[in-house]
Amino acid sequence: MRPLPCSTVRSRSTKTGSVPTKPWPKPTSGWGRLPKAKNTNAWPTPCLESKKMINNARKWVGLAVCTFLFCCAQEPAAPVVEGGLVVTGTALAQVGDDLIDEREFRRYEARIQPQHRSLAQGVEKHREHLISLIDIKLMVREAYARGLDKNPEWIKAVELAQHKAMIEAYLREQVGLQIEISEDELRANFAAHPARHAVRGAHILLDSRDRADSIYAEIESGRATFEDMARKHSLDEETAADGGWFDSYYAFDRVSDRVYERVFSLDVGEVSQPFRTPQGWEIAKVVDKKLVPFDKYRSVIQRATFLEKIENLRSDHIDKLVVESDLRPVGEQVRRFVAAWNQQPGAPQLAPEEWAAPLYEYDDGVITVQQGSNLLHNTRLGRAQIDSAVLDDRIRRRGAPDLLLGLAAERGGYAERPEVQEKVTAEKERLLLQGLWEELLEDALEVSEEEARAHYEAHPEMYWAPEEIIVQEIMVADESLAQELLEQIRNGADMAALATKHSIRRDADENGGLYALRAFEKIVYKELMDAAVSAPERELQGPIELVDPLPASLRDPQPLERAFSIFKVLQRRPKRVQEYKLSQQKAHHLARQEKQQRELRTLNLQLRDKWHDTWGISADALEKYALAKP
Repeated sequence: MRPLPCSTVRSRSTKTGSVPTKPWPKPTSGWGRLPKAKNTNAWPTPCLESKKMINNARKWVGLAVCTFLFCCAQEPAAPVVEGGLVVTGTALAQVGDDLIDEREFRRYEARIQPQHRSLAQGVEKHREHLISLIDIKLMVREAYARGLDKNPEWIKAVELAQHKAMIEAYLREQVGLQIEISEDELRANFAAHPARHAVRGAHILLDSRDRADSIYAEIESGRATFEDMARKHSLDEETAADGGWFDSYYAFDRVSDRVYERVFSLDVGEVSQPFRTPQGWEIAKVVDKKLVPFDKYRSVIQRATFLEKIENLRSDHIDKLVVESDLRPVGEQVRRFVAAWNQQPGAPQLAPEEWAAPLYEYDDGVITVQQGSNLLHNTRLGRAQIDSAVLDDRIRRRGAPDLLLGLAAERGGYAERPEVQEKVTAEKERLLLQGLWEELLEDALEVSEEEARAHYEAHPEMYWAPEEIIVQEIMVADESLAQELLEQIRNGADMAALATKHSIRRDADENGGLYALRAFEKIVYKELMDAAVSAPERELQGPIELVDPLPASLRDPQPLERAFSIFKVLQRRPKRVQEYKLSQQKAHHLARQEKQQRELRTLNLQLRDKWHDTWGISADALEKYALAKP
């Protein structure tokens, strides 16, 4: 919450934000799932940055390249440079040696979001989608030509991707195919599983952990009922009046994972401890339960049973590999590493040859000191003191299993499996696209002040500021003090000076009590906003009582049962285009996005021309594909 300088009143937002009207049930987002399988790939990454690169690449491709390419399909048709390669056979298109068949193109089209689909009809629609896929492949080709695959971080990230893909394929074949589940086993698991019930719940939604703990203590002690606390304190206006009760039953697949974990195992009438959700802090109560049909959730229970069995078999398989490998510590090296680590946790001072030295040995190789250090970082011990027992536990339980699984998969030839190579190729391309984007459309792209202002002037609809009520307020905890300050102001005292000295509202000591109230901040200003809506301008109002003001809205963020406010409305601002000075940062961001899209479109045309002889489209195959589509 930033202060409002007296000379320039501007809109404010708070950390608390707005609260959705129905934060607990989330029918559209799959409010909860059965417990997920544990991560089968705990291998310490060759370097921490490699893992980060993969995650960033995945995120980047979806949000940048593909989005922009899909958007380009909706733009007015630009001059298209036709490819010079003649495509034969059943392939729809070809880029270099890469054939785009119906299966690949169908999967690609299925991933295009509705808002990014071409507006054309018939064959032309599919042609524009196919061109966007060709553009992606040409960008990958350009990235190879620029040598981006020689980047050491790229190489490490690809090695990690191959390692993970091999292990997944190995475990699926060596462990997963051994699993059988009987009908009796399914029904027995269903009868013991929390998901067998649909729950009618109730909740109290709060803004802070301290507030939630305080209210939970009142309920647990018997000094107050759950329903009374919900009516008085819950921020969910739709359920608070009904004691926090929801009006329907929710099966496990209609709630979040957190609600499922904290609520579904409770008995009827039982109250949960406070837990965090994206909407805030919650206390939940189970009002009623009813059995759900087994047949409806049979596939879900089957998956949960399968995951439990595969985890048990995986653990047994890993234990066997560890025993067979004769994994053993290198005593002197372990002692030196632990001592160096504890002197400077997370960054032990070691010579280069010490980092490469064996920390543990096994029949087919070693785990180096560098790998052991990576493992500690990747298992949340990067700043902790350790001893040899902690290190041994991490090596045997987290590091060695993935290492030995990778070796077993490599010996079994899993690196050559088609499904593994397909995943690795996809990862390579994502990383190459990321590198090309950063080189041409991120690092080298600048947006001038003139370009930002031009965007602001050309797109006023993107810079609307909401309706606001500008008030000057003094908020105090004592009603008699509020009355005293009211009289002082009426007798000529400066309201801004009094707000700076006395108001307990956050930032009042810096902004003289000036605030811009907007509709979505009702949760913050509550009674003040209600009163300001109908108050005449420039007339002193109050004191009005404020019930349970949000701690986050106070200078000293402590729970307060009530406070008192005196205020006057200075101005009412209608919805309007926000002045450029306040929109400057947004204008630069939007202008940059627009420029990136233009530059990407230009790059695509240039690459189609540059690689003209290496790509082409089969008009006949594309027409057959379009006619076969529903």
